This record gives sequence, structure tokens and C-alpha cells, in this order.
Amino acid sequence: MDRRGHGLIPTHARIRALTGGFMRFPSTRPSSVLGASLLAFGVLLVVRSAHPSAQVAPTAAAGASRLAHGEYLVKTGGCNDCHTPWKLGDNGPEPDMSKMLMGHPAGLVANDPPGLQLPWIGSASSTMTSWSGPWGRSYTANLTSDRETGIGAWTERQFIDTIRSGKHWGNGRPLLPTMPWPAFRNLADDDLAAIFAYLQTVPAIRNKVPDPVVAPGPPPEPLPTTKLLKVAPGQADPVSRGRYLVTAKGCGDCHTPMKMGSKGPEYDMTRMLSGFDARGAVPPMPPIEGAGEVYVLEPAFAGGWGMSFAANLTSDVETGLGSWTEQQFLDTLRNGRHQGRGRQLVPPMPWQIFGQMNDADLKAIFAYLRTVPAVKNKVPDPVAPAPSASSKR
Repeated sequence: MDRRGHGLIPTHARIRALTGGFMRFPSTRPSSVLGASLLAFGVLLVVRSAHPSAQVAPTAAAGASRLAHGEYLVKTGGCNDCHTPWKLGDNGPEPDMSKMLMGHPAGLVANDPPGLQLPWIGSASSTMTSWSGPWGRSYTANLTSDRETGIGAWTERQFIDTIRSGKHWGNGRPLLPTMPWPAFRNLADDDLAAIFAYLQTVPAIRNKVPDPVVAPGPPPEPLPTTKLLKVAPGQADPVSRGRYLVTAKGCGDCHTPMKMGSKGPEYDMTRMLSGFDARGAVPPMPPIEGAGEVYVLEPAFAGGWGMSFAANLTSDVETGLGSWTEQQFLDTLRNGRHQGRGRQLVPPMPWQIFGQMNDADLKAIFAYLRTVPAVKNKVPDPVAPAPSASSKR
């Protein structure tokens, strides 16, 4: 499944739409501040060192490595899918990289989609920068290094606190859906710092994103505390590394079904990563063409591609990944075909994004998924879109 080109609300929003959690920094996009900071830090080391030549190369190398890692995390984290406005390209909808990470275009009016009805919750604008749902209407933030409308004047601490707490600068207004901060908050300090460092090198774009329109009602319940990591697990322990990646990238937001708990919808962890629950009825296709929508409890997604269902990622041999080989898993994410050679994956699975991950990380994810308790659950095949009114003429 792939988010590209279909105006689909990211799957993270299935739960965030009900509990809150959209990361909208006043302007949260890549920028150039960190590059300057690293340079200044390197210069300071040279001034204080009795042997400057011994200090320059390691500092430059460390800075370059950190920025490269931050860029890798931003690209494989899907940041451009929401924070870069989409346009219609030669091969269909695509992010407009001339507006990279600038957020929702200032002055672009976003209207709530007509006809949105339960059990479908939430829809995205054609630019993928505006989102409507039970929380109201939200806009993706400007992540560029612009100091007035982006995050150019932010500190690393403010950035990390925002992600950790789900509040602007760590103590301001709550972040709204569809920003998956509850997943990203599980990123280790070193990874969040690398992301911020890279964002500070992204060219500044002056673009004041509109304030969100918040629906009336009580604030969302606070999320349970979680263990915060200083350093991300390395490749020496592939299973731990894979668990970290699956958790921080929010795979469960799509692949774990939900149930109604005492305080509202919550993940059904007895069916962790088992995909759409095949024991229930397949929901009818919503009567909206061209708008991506998300089902309330089950991981089902509807849009111009038809209707799709999150896959079973557990170790079950018959209905999950238990019989897959590591190479089949890598090939699936590299070329967007089931087991690397079968049917084309459909939205909202961002295989083009995850396919950019390096082999070591993908192998670690597969190693971890092989340890997930098996749940026998045969997920339905995707449903093709109904013919549009114009095609019937």
C-alpha cells in the first residue's frame, strides 16, 4: 500500500484522529541553522586546541555523518508526504520538491470534504497538507529553516520536547492529528537530534501556515509514559533494532486493529500487527470519490485506489509473514509488489518511503517481525474502485 498520489490521510491518523497528535510546529521543516551551529562548534574546537589539525577532520566527519543520518531518517520517515505540498506531475501526483517541507501553503483555503460519515473518519486535501476529522482541521507545519515561519529559530531541546510531549515547544498548545508524534516520541535522543540537525540545513521558505481549527470538546487523554532512549539500538542486536524501528515508525497505527475500551478506541494488543480483522464484515465503500478516508476501528482505507486493508505482519505461517524469506520482504518494500513479484501494493502503505531504508534496517525489521506472536488472520484482498460517474457515460 502506498500513500503517494491518492490524497489519503496517513494511516497514523486512524487513532490520532480520536486522541490527538498532529505535529505542527509553527514551522517545522528542514533548515540551515544546524549546519551553522556545527560549523561554529568546529571552529570553537580549533581555537581551543593546541593541535587544530588533529581536531578539524573528526569534527567535520562527525557533523557530516550526523546530517546524513538525519536526512536518511527524514526521507524514510515520510516527512515529505505531508509537509511538502503535492502537485500533479508527469506520472501523477507527487511532492513538489521546490516547496520542500514548507507545510500547508499560506492562503490556500482548505474546505472540509462533503459527505464524510462514520465509520469513516478523516480526509486529506489534494495537497496532502490539510486534514479534516473529529479534531477539526489541521495543517502541516513549515519545517524549513525560516526563522519567522519555520523552525529556524528553534533549539534542539524545543524540537525534542515537542516530539516527546505532543505540545508545541514542549509546553504550548497540543499537536493535532495527523502528525504521528506518539510514534515518533519513541525515537532516541540521538535520532531526534540528527533529524533536527538536518532540518536546520533545509533551505528556508517563508510560509506562514494557518492556525488549526480545533473542534470543541475535552482535550485528549494523556498517553502513558514510555521509556525514553538516549541512543538508538544498533545492528549488533537486529531484533532490538527492528522492534525500535517498527515502534518509532508507527507500524502498529495501521497494522494493529482497535477495540473500544473504557475511555474510547484503543489498540487491541492481543492482535498486535495482525492487520484488518477478517472475522468482521468488510465495510462498504464510502460515497466520496478522490478523498482518502480511514475507518474508525479497523485498519481499512478508502480512496481513489478503491479500498485496502492493512496486512497481517505477524509470524503466522499461513496468513502472516511466517513463510516469507528475508529477501522476499526486502523485495516487497523495494519494488512495491507482494513477496517481490506478486500483486502491486496499494495505498496507504508507503513502500516507496520504506524502500529507501538500507538493507541492515530492513533486515532488522524482518528479524523482529518474525518474533511477533502469530495471529491467524487472512486479510481480505483490496477492493477495486467503483466506476466514477464520468466513466459511466
